[in-house]
Amino acid sequence: MEKEVGPAAPDLEATDVPPKESSVVQRWKQNLTPTHADLICLLLTFLTGLCDSSAYNAWSCFLGMQTGNTIFLGLGASAQPYNKPWGWLKSLVSIAAFFVGAMIFSIAMRSVGSVRRGTLFVSFLVQTLLIVIAVALIEADLIPHTSADAALTGGELFLELIPIALLAFQSAGGMTCSRALGYNEIPTVVLTSVYFDIASDPKITDKPTANAKRNRRIGGVVCLLIGAIVGGWLSRSSGGMQAVLWMAAGLKFVAAIAWLFWKAAPPK
Repeated sequence: MEKEVGPAAPDLEATDVPPKESSVVQRWKQNLTPTHADLICLLLTFLTGLCDSSAYNAWSCFLGMQTGNTIFLGLGASAQPYNKPWGWLKSLVSIAAFFVGAMIFSIAMRSVGSVRRGTLFVSFLVQTLLIVIAVALIEADLIPHTSADAALTGGELFLELIPIALLAFQSAGGMTCSRALGYNEIPTVVLTSVYFDIASDPKITDKPTANAKRNRRIGGVVCLLIGAIVGGWLSRSSGGMQAVLWMAAGLKFVAAIAWLFWKAAPPK
């Protein structure tokens, strides 16, 4: 009598089951909740005021506020201002670097998940490193950065274009993150539309708990203004522009670390 043969045991090695990801990888890929992330966006607005006030003092251009740079670029067509004949070039470099930065940060973040923990951490870390590189060049006295040695007539090598490009590029990264988090009412780099939105808000007089967008817009205005004031005073201090940029790098690094501990979004 033949022995009945049961079903063969499954070949575990031949199965197509993907290996289970480690808890670290799973955490790295988590989407984060945007709740309270408006505080990070307000920090970015403060940093725009901080860095742009210092950059304008040193190089007569902006790093984040590209509307002003566009006006300076237009003035360059008529060779104005007369005492800053190369101001248009610095504005053009800032606009171009910001544009390229926005494109690269946007494509990179969309391709891996814009609000993932790892994405936001790496984005802010890259922004921090770009600021550190810029300030290191200034600390080494390789770049004109004071009203005395940078009358904004343009040196022979135009070395100041290097930190301008680096800082404008990273500024675009900050705006990309604020858009990805969904806080479009805090644009982080420009206030004209914010002023209009505040003034035209039909609920402008509502109590604070009833109009969160108005609160964020007003907070953005205040943060940028405070940043500009702090940047101006630091530029006048013995630390000069370097103190401004080190502060910006430090705060961006703190924000990068914050994403590692941020609360994950609930699963859909």
